[in-house]
Amino acid sequence: MLNPYYGLFQYTRDDIYTLQINPDSSVNPEHLSYFHFVGRVIGIAVFHGHYIDGGFTLPFYKMLLNKPITLDDIEAVDPELHRSLQWMLENDITSVFDTNFSVEHDAFGQLQVHELKPNGREIPVTEENKREYVRLYVNYRFMRGIEQQFLCHTKR
Repeated sequence: MLNPYYGLFQYTRDDIYTLQINPDSSVNPEHLSYFHFVGRVIGIAVFHGHYIDGGFTLPFYKMLLNKPITLDDIEAVDPELHRSLQWMLENDITSVFDTNFSVEHDAFGQLQVHELKPNGREIPVTEENKREYVRLYVNYRFMRGIEQQFLCHTKR
């Protein structure tokens, strides 16, 4: 059930086999029922002390514990993104970046735009608001498209 070929989960990177929820799992109309089932099976296994062969990312565990996810949590999951965002925080970005508070995501060949905050497409990232941008981007990176899947097995 944790096998990425079933579409519920995906490997974080090609070279590290930690799992995260697949943001495109909704391609299967029954995916929320499957997540509910997986959550119950994992809960029963943990309760009975059984080992589950499959590790999740640190941010996933932090989400389960309702702990905030930080920029440092990205480093093991997406080192390139971590370097980019860290560089942004450590350097003056005035006239370097032409970006706003929105992020593009490719979902099966269709480009989708997600605003990191209301009216985000209209708000440029500046030296003054770059910390907020990084915080919102980090949150988006781990919650992108998985709100329903994640909440399905934490609320029941």
